[in-house]
Amino acid sequence: MTTTNSTSRRSSSSRRNVAIVCSTRRDGDFHLTRQSGDIIERRRRALIDLPWTMTDQRHGVGVVRVTAPGDGDGAPGDIAITELDNVVLGCWVADCAPIVLIGADREFAVVHAGWRGLAAGVVAAAIQAFAEPVVEAVLGPTIGACCYAFGDDDLVAVARGTHAAPDSIRGRTASGAPALDVTVAVRSAVAVHGIDVTVLGGCTGCAYDGFSHRVRREPQRHVVAAWRPTA
Repeated sequence: MTTTNSTSRRSSSSRRNVAIVCSTRRDGDFHLTRQSGDIIERRRRALIDLPWTMTDQRHGVGVVRVTAPGDGDGAPGDIAITELDNVVLGCWVADCAPIVLIGADREFAVVHAGWRGLAAGVVAAAIQAFAEPVVEAVLGPTIGACCYAFGDDDLVAVARGTHAAPDSIRGRTASGAPALDVTVAVRSAVAVHGIDVTVLGGCTGCAYDGFSHRVRREPQRHVVAAWRPTA
């Protein structure tokens, strides 16, 4: 796995050879339905000059299987999966959790996991879509408990969908209000499958140079993208 931050260009690698880029504000708005197709395509190609698939995310568990370059671009769903080289899977977000799952052999996926998706079991649905064992998970920049005031009823629903004890994902905001810890919820959802999580970036509300719907009411979206370069 190679991870790259588009601002600092820091990177690391592992044997699985899946590259990951987290865009920042300077890369522009990747909101799939706010921008024209031409603008979106120019921004995507400027970030990674390969064919892209970004789904029309619905906060659910729909799966889009990419079997050709650009296949499924704009299709409804919150999980995109492929085994192809040199095709980019992108997840556009502004606080929701962007997750990259990497299989033992060829497959990898990007998962859009808002709190509704987590409650619905989107992580389990993504893992079940693989034809091979999932061996790595990477969580991109997402909102932290420090900025995510959250009601208890919805928190219990997230706990059920992620196999977490409610107290384990319950936090406090910087001002002391009850909060949801999305990172812990994602860790719990993959841990039940025996998978560890690598976390990239910081809180989108206060620490990462991206967009935040919850904290700043920004309509724009940054993107977390993954692809496997040809060896």
